Amino acid sequence: MNILHVMLAILIVLFAIPGATAITVDGVRGVGEWNENWNYAQVEGSAYDPTGPFGDKMVIFQDGNWYDEDPMRDSGTNFNENMATEGLFESGYDIKGLYARYDPVSDTLYGMCTVYGLPGDLDGDGDIAGLISNGDIAGDVTSKPITGVGPGEQFSITLTQGVKSVLITISNNDWTVSPLSGTFPGFGAANVEAAASQTGDAVYEIAVSGLKDQFDLTPGNGLIVRVIAGGNLDIPGEDQAIIFIDIPNPDVDIEKWTNGFDADTPTGPSLAPGQAVTWTYRVTNTGDVPLSNVVVTDDKLGVVPAANIISKSINNDDVLDVGELWVYQMTGTAECGQYANIGDVDADWLGIPVTDSDPSHYIVRCDPEIDIEKHTNGFDADFPSGPQIGVGETVTWEYFVTNNGNVPLKNIVVVDDKLGVIPASDIISKSMNADDILDVGETWTYKVTATVEECVPLYRNVATVTGEDDAGNTVNDEDPSHYHCQPVVPLLTPLGILIMIGILGAIGIVTLRRRE
Repeated sequence: MNILHVMLAILIVLFAIPGATAITVDGVRGVGEWNENWNYAQVEGSAYDPTGPFGDKMVIFQDGNWYDEDPMRDSGTNFNENMATEGLFESGYDIKGLYARYDPVSDTLYGMCTVYGLPGDLDGDGDIAGLISNGDIAGDVTSKPITGVGPGEQFSITLTQGVKSVLITISNNDWTVSPLSGTFPGFGAANVEAAASQTGDAVYEIAVSGLKDQFDLTPGNGLIVRVIAGGNLDIPGEDQAIIFIDIPNPDVDIEKWTNGFDADTPTGPSLAPGQAVTWTYRVTNTGDVPLSNVVVTDDKLGVVPAANIISKSINNDDVLDVGELWVYQMTGTAECGQYANIGDVDADWLGIPVTDSDPSHYIVRCDPEIDIEKHTNGFDADFPSGPQIGVGETVTWEYFVTNNGNVPLKNIVVVDDKLGVIPASDIISKSMNADDILDVGETWTYKVTATVEECVPLYRNVATVTGEDDAGNTVNDEDPSHYHCQPVVPLLTPLGILIMIGILGAIGIVTLRRRE
């Protein structure tokens, strides 16, 4: 029996730039067309499960058993015969190198095989007549150049997924397609492009297109490619290999955090108005292929620039590798109310787009409030009678306006019910700054003076103030103040006293006469 040497093939071969490794089915192994990275060289004797499944590797079947080691020079019953044989059709009985890749973009399965030895020549004497008896009666023969698969020799390729199976056969030193087994509407020989070696190096290439309509090749599914080398007289030979293809499953995940909280649902963390906000975008490749052209967008902030990436978990290139985590950050200022924004990520693998989104929230409970305190001549005087002020004296009203809420206020208006609007020019101090915003905790002091022109027993006036926050909410407050005036009784002169006595006497005489 012959033992073939195989190179381990993982069905999915990744390449970053499709054009640089384009496949041309011409029977020539072009430069860069089938590089060794597509083969993933098998380590002989590596651990595996002999009962299968075999995973992402190529395994071989010989003498009724599956193996993952096969020295290239061994052959024959005693595994000691050289398979570089003489004969009319020096060719490849055994599989020397096998490559396969499914391209989901073009929906094409590409394959290449190189062979050695003479298919059907079990005993290495250059004659395939002994196939009927499956005899192996001769020993080693001298090395001969390899020119391909000759008459009476064939490969078969079987594509299998579950209970569905497609058979393609290759014979007579050329690749031709036999009728396909199973029910595959619209699928036939026209879907298979094949080429034998044109260089004398036993290179065979094949491209099978239109597989998506025949198999379920959505991401995460699998396809089995089985290759058998041997004679075409119902003796397939012991040389076969299976490649297990996993359909690429590109995927990406974004998790958006606000001030250290995932906050997918309202309300999220409670922040103060104007507090610094840090949004963190954690982008992870959760698929099985590298991703390119990664773009993160915030529906409120726009595109998050690559300059805002603060860490990459694997390397610093522009490819988001499988399992790699990129962390972006953006900052802002907390606004009043319930806030929500959504982080989106877009990326692709060989033009196949993937995307994900994640919301985050925070809340700012804004309570606008304003207070006014009105003083008269230094007295709060909320209640009567307040300070005493005489005619001709100066009265000074002070209006202390304070923002005692938790959001800044604007459009501040102070009105006195007796004096009207108190203009901003009467502000004598602002406790924090000189702008037109009444900041949280800030106090503006207005001052108005006048002269008491007439004595009023009790004077009362009321000051009101209004303001509004950035959301347009209006707040107001009022405060009264009082003062009083004591009338002055003049002193009588002697003449005045006589006049007063006379008046009183006259009133008394009139009163007595009425009684008579």
